[in-house]
Amino acid sequence: MSFEQTLLQELVRQMLKNARRHQRKRARQPSNDYERGAVKAYYEMLKSLRNTLETLGQDFRAYGLDVVLEEELLSLRRAGRRCPRRSIRDVVGAWKEHEQEVREELKEILGREW
Repeated sequence: MSFEQTLLQELVRQMLKNARRHQRKRARQPSNDYERGAVKAYYEMLKSLRNTLETLGQDFRAYGLDVVLEEELLSLRRAGRRCPRRSIRDVVGAWKEHEQEVREELKEILGREW
């Protein structure tokens, strides 16, 4: 691998690292315009770089761009939580299904009727 390719790999790695850091901050503070702008700027740069590599017939995966940029950087759900959001119906259904065992565990933990 040439020096230029190695350099480009390192730049992409650093850009993704910085973008993810800004994305985590954005998830904690969704109204922070600076973080939103930083994430969007990194997204645009990485997307442009990926498109350029594809146009030139280069394997963008070799440069660390084998991620779904939209999901990785633009989705607050991805940054803020590791699990998918559950609907209230799912939660209620799970509660009804496991209510008795949850109550028994709480009784053991608290030492009283819950």
